[in-house]
Amino acid sequence: MKKEFSFDAAFVKNLEDTYKELHRHPELGMNVVWTTQFVRAQAAEMGLAPVELPGLETGAVFVVKGAKPGPVLALRADMDALPIEEAAPVEWKSQNHGVMHACGHDLNTTVMLGVLRHVVEQNWAAKMSGTLKFIFQPAEETLEGAKAMIEAGVLKNPDVDLLLMSHGDPDMHVGEVGVFREFSHANSDEFFIELRGKGGHGARPYQTQDLIVAGSRLVDAMQTIVSRDLDGRETAVLSVCSFNAGSAPNILPGYAKLSGTVRTFKTDVQETVMRRMKEVCDSIAALFHIDVALDYRVGAPSSPIDDRAEGLLRDAARAVLGVENVKELKTRTGGEDFAFYARLKPAGVLRLGVTTPGEARKGSTHSPTFQPDLAALPVGVSVFLRLIEDFLLNR
Repeated sequence: MKKEFSFDAAFVKNLEDTYKELHRHPELGMNVVWTTQFVRAQAAEMGLAPVELPGLETGAVFVVKGAKPGPVLALRADMDALPIEEAAPVEWKSQNHGVMHACGHDLNTTVMLGVLRHVVEQNWAAKMSGTLKFIFQPAEETLEGAKAMIEAGVLKNPDVDLLLMSHGDPDMHVGEVGVFREFSHANSDEFFIELRGKGGHGARPYQTQDLIVAGSRLVDAMQTIVSRDLDGRETAVLSVCSFNAGSAPNILPGYAKLSGTVRTFKTDVQETVMRRMKEVCDSIAALFHIDVALDYRVGAPSSPIDDRAEGLLRDAARAVLGVENVKELKTRTGGEDFAFYARLKPAGVLRLGVTTPGEARKGSTHSPTFQPDLAALPVGVSVFLRLIEDFLLNR
């Protein structure tokens, strides 16, 4: 039987107002100064002071300690935005030119603030066996925030036993959520390749080292790595996303630059792709008598899913929304710096449907038209409150 939380109109309005205010003031990377102050002000209204994290000027952490000893459950929300000019037709449009909450981190932050507010206002601490730690993190998009907070000691004092996060998903409708098995997100790497050779007149290519042809051959050869060097049962994506060379229709350039991304789930697959890319680059260099330099940058690792942690999310969501509205999702090939936490602590991930029921999505994440339905906010809050009840109140 479904057990939905009943929030009064004032609580729901607070959620919506919080979201709109965050949406109007998006900030990038570690520079989420206004957002940090806003979150801390919200918590101060609840009588909470932030935990000090040495060396961090942004981000906020709050601890709610239960009356009885028990496990420490951490809930993480990311706070940063993207360098995108908003095109969504909403009254609460971004006021910061060229910056937008196009990935919904304002929604993620609002959900966790809502959970925090309900826990404090209902004095759940008096009934809890354990501790809640709320982590509001900067710089997920730049993959800096989680590492910085870990280095500052966010997983200690008290030591975290279980870590969970939520993220809006426009591919599901409000009232639906998604959960994972094994991994939630992929290794997210990027690469840059520079080609150097002798340029010259386009009419006399025999006097040059044609980097356009060499680069094209390089792109073509790299596309066989996934299809021919990996076991067909493994998953990998290798995409060349930029190819820049030349400045005129009759000049063969002496310099070209390619860049792209690699997504894998397993470390051995990642290492195979890296090795084969280096071998392909070296082979193209020898074939065309040019210099080819590969700069492969390892980014966020794949994010492992802990069965127990995800099971708590799955059970709580089913209890609130019904079994039919809890979807089993495949691992996403996107990157997520939550992985840095999940490599250290048992972790789980919830995807929260944000598209209006019966309608098509209003823009994907990372698009200027991304527009979540605010009815998703109390749904997200309800799922995490039910989980807290199950994990810390009903022990």
